Amino acid sequence: MARTKTGMGPRSVARAILITIGLVALALFLWAGRNVLFILFFGVLVGVFFSVFVDRLAELRVPRVVGVLTVVLGLVVVLSAFSVLLWPTVREQMALLGRELPQVAEEVVTWAQQQYRELTGVVGEPAPDMEEQIRVGLAEQMSAIVTGALPIINTAIGAVAGILVVLAVGIYTAIDPGLYRRGLERLIPPGHRRRVGLAIDRSGDSLRRWMVGTLINMVVIGVATGVGVWLLGIPAPLALGVIAGLLEFIPIIGPIIASIPAIALALMVSPMTAVWVTLFYIGIQQVESNVLTPVVMRGTVRLPPALTLLFQSLMAVIFGFLGLLLAVPILAAVMVLIETLYVEPMEAAAVGGGAE
Repeated sequence: MARTKTGMGPRSVARAILITIGLVALALFLWAGRNVLFILFFGVLVGVFFSVFVDRLAELRVPRVVGVLTVVLGLVVVLSAFSVLLWPTVREQMALLGRELPQVAEEVVTWAQQQYRELTGVVGEPAPDMEEQIRVGLAEQMSAIVTGALPIINTAIGAVAGILVVLAVGIYTAIDPGLYRRGLERLIPPGHRRRVGLAIDRSGDSLRRWMVGTLINMVVIGVATGVGVWLLGIPAPLALGVIAGLLEFIPIIGPIIASIPAIALALMVSPMTAVWVTLFYIGIQQVESNVLTPVVMRGTVRLPPALTLLFQSLMAVIFGFLGLLLAVPILAAVMVLIETLYVEPMEAAAVGGGAE
């Protein structure tokens, strides 16, 4: 049988071509369904969060199905209470932000024009088209900070469908997590199943701790921010607190985005107030990073800030907002998998080789 210069026969070449085509097709398929995969991963996170409470109920001999239903019912009660007690005020203050931020953007444009004329010595007004483009662009960007705080919700139908899928995946995962764990293990050769099972358990435990810690951070930061901006006399403190709490789910980048509406509104009060608000946001994030997070995130994988920021930026560029939203839990899970499946076996082999 004739062989190529590399020593490969026609069958080997054909097999390599088919494998390459299959990998390319798989990559294209995954890319086409990337949003669905992100939603499914979000559902797994919800299931991991449900399991925190369901596991406790299971220790009391409560069936997991009943435990999941109890947790979901409790969540519905909490959200209903929020809707009745706070949502009307939050909605009103969100509308206030939507009205005020374009005005702030216009004032920023006017100030920038004055500074430009003073620095360049240009006399007269800038070109109307350029002025309008700057004003419209800034107004749209600043308004999008509030109205687009959760751009995953593009339409009412998309929002409902996404929420239902996330809840369904979360519920089924929490009811019988072992079923999916065993399914993943069966895809692995028998000799490696124990190590893969350990990696799955560790990543699940890390994600569980991360979810609980993140939710605690979200509540604490949201409440502290709302109280702080209220004491500083900034309009819409409840809405700003909600925005800060929600964006706390996105470490590093989220708090920066959450501070922009508050600083913009503070400029309407006075420049000095804007300085105080900026210092307040910096201070509260320092407390969160150096005091709160080390306590509530104890036991989770430690993510280097530079690596986290780089991975967030990469995921945002490639996958958009969904990539940015889920970048940190994905990175945490990947680091646990790398540690368990690659680093530990490599170190064990090195120690064993040295002993020999």
